[in-house]
Amino acid sequence: MTLVETDITAQYTTVAERRAWLSIPVFARPERGFSYEQKIAILAEASAQTEPDDVTVTSWLVVIAELPEKL
Repeated sequence: MTLVETDITAQYTTVAERRAWLSIPVFARPERGFSYEQKIAILAEASAQTEPDDVTVTSWLVVIAELPEKL
């Protein structure tokens, strides 16, 4: 595999948007440790300490790579 390009990008979302996203069961994984209900309770407690319109920033590393045509 050959590295073609990398970039770091920022995603800006509100606390309300982030809470909604993290409330979706598939994104509340892994299933080890806390139950889904416990995770939602923790999320609610953490969200209560902020304002719904507060902006959060998440940095993402974007990697583009190519496989050689012949392995």
